[in-house]
Amino acid sequence: MVASVPAENIVYCVSSVKKMLDLDLDFVFTDGHAVEKFSKQYTKANINELENLIDWNAVGAKYWKIDTDLDLKRKKEAEFLVLGDIAAHAILGFAVSNENAKNRVIGLGADVEKVRILPDYYF
Repeated sequence: MVASVPAENIVYCVSSVKKMLDLDLDFVFTDGHAVEKFSKQYTKANINELENLIDWNAVGAKYWKIDTDLDLKRKKEAEFLVLGDIAAHAILGFAVSNENAKNRVIGLGADVEKVRILPDYYF
């Protein structure tokens, strides 16, 4: 079990699939939470199928559970996993929960333009 952390202390580092491909990094992606037995794992060979392999409605769903889709939680947790470390230049931006978090990230050296307050990313 992961300990609960205040949203203000969580910073999302944002990149893109294109950036990972441009940097020729090794990765896998899944159509659901990676540890679930029903989830399938894909590689770079499948990247052109990404749009069709992931349930984007589930990923973007506000709620984690609805009676009409008992598999929603697993699909919402689709993952993109990169092998090893990601270089700082691969990070395109940062998402934070509030102004205090934004100021802390900027204080650590992030460009103001790359830090966005996105409270809907936190639950």
